[in-house]
Amino acid sequence: MNEQKHTMTGAWALDALGAAEREEMRRFLAEDPEAAAEARAFEETAGELAASLPPLAPRPQLKAAVMARIATTRQLSPLPEEDEPGFPRQEPAKTEGAAPVAVSTTSPEPTEHVEPTPPDAPSAAEDPAEGSDSAGKLIPLDRYRASVRRSRWTTVAAGALLLTTIAGVGLWNGERAAQEDMEATLAAMESEQAEAQEEREMLSSILAADDSTQVAVPIADGGSLALMYSREQQAMIVQPDGLEALPADRTYQLWMIEGDDDITSAGLLEDPAAAVMRPGAIPEGVVVGLTIEPAGGSDQPTMDPIGSEVLT
Repeated sequence: MNEQKHTMTGAWALDALGAAEREEMRRFLAEDPEAAAEARAFEETAGELAASLPPLAPRPQLKAAVMARIATTRQLSPLPEEDEPGFPRQEPAKTEGAAPVAVSTTSPEPTEHVEPTPPDAPSAAEDPAEGSDSAGKLIPLDRYRASVRRSRWTTVAAGALLLTTIAGVGLWNGERAAQEDMEATLAAMESEQAEAQEEREMLSSILAADDSTQVAVPIADGGSLALMYSREQQAMIVQPDGLEALPADRTYQLWMIEGDDDITSAGLLEDPAAAVMRPGAIPEGVVVGLTIEPAGGSDQPTMDPIGSEVLT
């Protein structure tokens, strides 16, 4: 299996690939049943996650824009009240020159809506074609009601589709952010594991060396440093114990001191309980010292060491 494409099955399931990558993945999945099964599993999982999450509300700006458009868009008139059985119908206003229209007040089921006829327009009797939309022609009431209902349902469906689309985009963005957070967490864990493995390997090499040495360095403010080093392996580990926690703008810093003019940093103790590795040569008679410096450390000590020891 192509490992690079195999790692893209999750992005395929979330539809997070570009057009070219998606086409390439489509061909790859068609040729690799194992990858295709994995992609389907990702898609099913994504679907289950989407179904389990509550829909996201639209952004306030989007909702305000939609409501503003509704306020300026002409709405359909309500259905006439006379569509209820037995409800008396009202006679439409007469227009001068219009043909008289007979209105029944006893029929339980009105069947048509009569519009006023302009003076120069042909009457309904002159054109018996029902269902025409021309001015002055008869329009079946049932057809009018169906048209109104269709228009209203179309508006409702469009609104539902808009909200569903917004929720889907929000869900996709949330899933992508969650995936990025998970990847960042995994990367941090892998980095920590790599550092821990490196520390174990260095400690093993120091303890196995013929010149392995351990020294305890007392600290004036309380606590101590345990130094384990080997000149043969050119490695040293510093394990703090009982150091006082410092404010955020201060940090502990280690120094290798070979004289007043030869002082180099040996690293920061950002966590007063975590060990620090210091690979490199360890000269005879070098002094290891600890100071408190501004956050981020200093190029040279800004105070006398609060603890130090000569490495013989």
